[in-house]
Amino acid sequence: MELIGDLIRKTGEPSLLAIEAAKAARGFEIGKDSGLFCVPRVVNFDAETGVLDFEHFSGLVTLLDLAVRRDGRLAGLLEKAGRALAVVHETLTLPESMKHGLPPEWTGPSDENAFIHGDFACINVCFHETSGELVLVDWSAAPLVGRMPTFGSRYFDILLFISSLFHGAPCREVLSWEAADMSRAFLEGYRKAAPHVKLTRLKAYASMICRLQRRNVLQLARRRRPLTAAGYLCCQMLMHARLWSFLHKHEF
Repeated sequence: MELIGDLIRKTGEPSLLAIEAAKAARGFEIGKDSGLFCVPRVVNFDAETGVLDFEHFSGLVTLLDLAVRRDGRLAGLLEKAGRALAVVHETLTLPESMKHGLPPEWTGPSDENAFIHGDFACINVCFHETSGELVLVDWSAAPLVGRMPTFGSRYFDILLFISSLFHGAPCREVLSWEAADMSRAFLEGYRKAAPHVKLTRLKAYASMICRLQRRNVLQLARRRRPLTAAGYLCCQMLMHARLWSFLHKHEF
């Protein structure tokens, strides 16, 4: 991904970028209609060369950045992020040809399945300092599930976000990182916007999101120098235990 003038340009496999372009374009409309969030506009997609251009939003900060700063606006933005995701799950649609399922273990009953954002992590939910808007970016599925899936249990998006709040903890702040409180604010927003969704099912998927994140943590550790990797793994093991405890002990 690179900045080209006033555009953000992504290059890659055309079939994957076509899905991302379609999801982002639909997300743009959902955000405009709901008033809950913005999505950078798709400016151009070249299916032959695999080039996808988005408008560039200057002044974006991620919710993880705000958490590190302990920004006073964070709780309200997390609640709004929950409402935004619920609206995405209720209204996002794609052509049948772009309906690609998550791995089977992430497929639930028909009333639980939805078209998903796919990489709804706290680094892809941003705040635009200039306008005060929530901005959702990166509508391709997470590498953890292969970037192709567009459909499956809504709990994948929900749990990926919660997991990202725990595993995004900076090592220096791991003992004081308030991931549980942040997760509760997010879940409260989702519950408000989709009261028919019984969040008790989150526990049923706890082991699966933990397994995905363990794999991700190990991959990230391998890219670090040995001493740095050791410190990173210690931090992540602690946060992993806290995530497991939150998902199994919290009353949803």
